[in-house]
Amino acid sequence: MPDVYIKTPNLDSIFEKWKNQEVRRNKKKMEKEFGTKGAVFSLNQISAAEFVKNTNKEAAIYFAIKKSTAPAKGSEIKAIPASKINREVFYSFKGQKVNKENWKDKEKVPIFESIKQIPCDSCKGKGFTQQKCKSCKGTGKVQLKGTVLVGENKEKKTHIFEIPCAECYGTGNIQARCRECGGHKYNFQYEIRPVPFITVVTGIPVLHASTRKYEKEIGEDLHKLIKEVEGIKFKDFKTLEAKAEASLGYFNKNIKKAISLAKSDYTQFQKDKNAEIITQIHLFPLIQLICTTKRGSNFEIYSIGSQNGFIIYSTF
Repeated sequence: MPDVYIKTPNLDSIFEKWKNQEVRRNKKKMEKEFGTKGAVFSLNQISAAEFVKNTNKEAAIYFAIKKSTAPAKGSEIKAIPASKINREVFYSFKGQKVNKENWKDKEKVPIFESIKQIPCDSCKGKGFTQQKCKSCKGTGKVQLKGTVLVGENKEKKTHIFEIPCAECYGTGNIQARCRECGGHKYNFQYEIRPVPFITVVTGIPVLHASTRKYEKEIGEDLHKLIKEVEGIKFKDFKTLEAKAEASLGYFNKNIKKAISLAKSDYTQFQKDKNAEIITQIHLFPLIQLICTTKRGSNFEIYSIGSQNGFIIYSTF
């Protein structure tokens, strides 16, 4: 790309544009700050030579992206014991779409309509598990030794009494409450799904200026007035970094920092699957006028663009 030099608007042009804009917006304040008591107020009495005390040459880097706001992707299945189902908070949308800007919660939530009862894997839906009775070793019976005295001589003999086991009621098995489902026979299964956000595609301005004043406002205005404000267009930051000083006719560490921050944002948006960069990179001259009114009030005027097309902002 050949060197393209852009000429900044001169001080008088910026000041004149500011005067005419400001008098329409707030004539009373202009008369108060610049007027002479007893004399008819006239804009011709207000000159840049008298009231502009200093100037700074800065710059701004602009590009725009198209960003798509859509529901998150992916869902997961979760299971919990029946006794804990009341501890979970569920969401129900029933076909309704949600405005993401109004949503102050997680992007993936438990969905009420997805709840299902599933038999407990551990007890197969019985609510209990069976284990061999330890008392009777699974036989269902226990033996008790008794004594029998036989005859006149009372000969002592042992007799085995076999009775049903009292621990398992003669079944040979002990039923224990299932540890997994707590005896409720089943668990609950549900899905955590993305909130059904409305898909919105928006154009977003990205602007970094070497002076932070009016950075947000300038970005928004450039997004609307980009055809009316002249800057130099670049296809990539490598070229911009190489040509910035030659294009502007000046350079400083704040401009270098602004370019670096803009480059970082540009790289991130290139990686963002939901974003698309829709303009070339624009480099704009940004001129700061430091001014004082006739009454001694300090204010600043900022112009962005070239002598062929620029817009202004003021702290007046």
